[in-house]
Amino acid sequence: MNINWVYFSDSYTFPEGVSTFLEKQEYTLIFVNQIEKLRQALESQITVLFINVQSQYDVYELSQEISVLYPQVYIILMVPEEMENLKKAMQVGASDTLRTNYRIEDLAETVAHAKKFMQHRAKMEPSVASLRKDIGRVIAVSGPKGGIGRTVLTVNLAVAYARMGKKVAVIDGNLQFGEISIFYNVKPKRTIYEWVKEGYGQDHYSLRQYMTVVDGDISVLAAPTRPEFFEGITELHMKAAIEEARELFDIILIDLPAYLSDIHLRSLNMADEILLMTGNDLSVLRLTKLYLETLEAIQLKDKVKLVLNRYVKGQGLELNRIEEILESKVYQTLPEQVNVAVSSIKAGQPFMLSNSRSHLGKAVWQMAENSNFQKTVEVSGKKKEKKWYQLGK
Repeated sequence: MNINWVYFSDSYTFPEGVSTFLEKQEYTLIFVNQIEKLRQALESQITVLFINVQSQYDVYELSQEISVLYPQVYIILMVPEEMENLKKAMQVGASDTLRTNYRIEDLAETVAHAKKFMQHRAKMEPSVASLRKDIGRVIAVSGPKGGIGRTVLTVNLAVAYARMGKKVAVIDGNLQFGEISIFYNVKPKRTIYEWVKEGYGQDHYSLRQYMTVVDGDISVLAAPTRPEFFEGITELHMKAAIEEARELFDIILIDLPAYLSDIHLRSLNMADEILLMTGNDLSVLRLTKLYLETLEAIQLKDKVKLVLNRYVKGQGLELNRIEEILESKVYQTLPEQVNVAVSSIKAGQPFMLSNSRSHLGKAVWQMAENSNFQKTVEVSGKKKEKKWYQLGK
């Protein structure tokens, strides 16, 4: 079996020891010290990659990105003895580790394991022409009025899904005054604005590259840092972002503003379900009724699930009266716990992380548990085009 052996390092020192050892076994080692050339070297279906980086890259982050983009590659991380962490290496997709000050016996054992694994996998290659692949479920969180609780629900529902083991993304659809980052207490270096400028339409730039991972292991595509930056973002950009997010995540939550534009209508149209926030107040209910009529006119009402926020039984209108006014069933009620919601906003930490046992937390958890994830598509034997993440940036 012909194995493609590759050695990537951010230095210019050729790995004589590894090369000599492989030559004795009639293998050739390809030495690469540039990201652009590494991409080409990893295209082979049978590749073993040594990674020995010291300054430009974090060895674990690099390993994780390569393992996602090139799952066929057998990755061996070369790390100093004091840094060696096999558990962490496995978590980021590496197959083995080798100390940089290795003994020849260590190298021989590592190479033998790699060869044995590759031979075994070659025998186990699937012959099925088509497989089923899950695609991400898109949930748009909307509402007819500001301050109705859309963002609070979005960030906390994201945490609930993540705790269920889902890969979760949050897209801030309020492109002028989005607050998702504030609610997670982060200041993103890159946003949807940078993705539109640099990554949109470029195969070697991934959406994930422009996302910020926040507490709860959630990836956030933040709104632009300046309100005026939204002008260059179109519905086609949003469509492309959602489509790519479907391929990367199990759940994509989109926090939408109160007003409707082409961008937001596109988001609603692409959503699998629309969580429409409302309140127990006549003025809010009138706006909600108008919002529902608008969605009905564009044939999106069937996707809607009404969420009644800050509901206190015995205060205001009864639940059945609210449903009569809106001519729709209420999917979920969220209890009024102002102290829980406000304290989480001030702390920049979702209450599903700090106070998930509160009545409000339990209601959000119930929403997540009631979701239907049975959405799959057929994927033919044709390979999907891979994208390149942060490498080379």
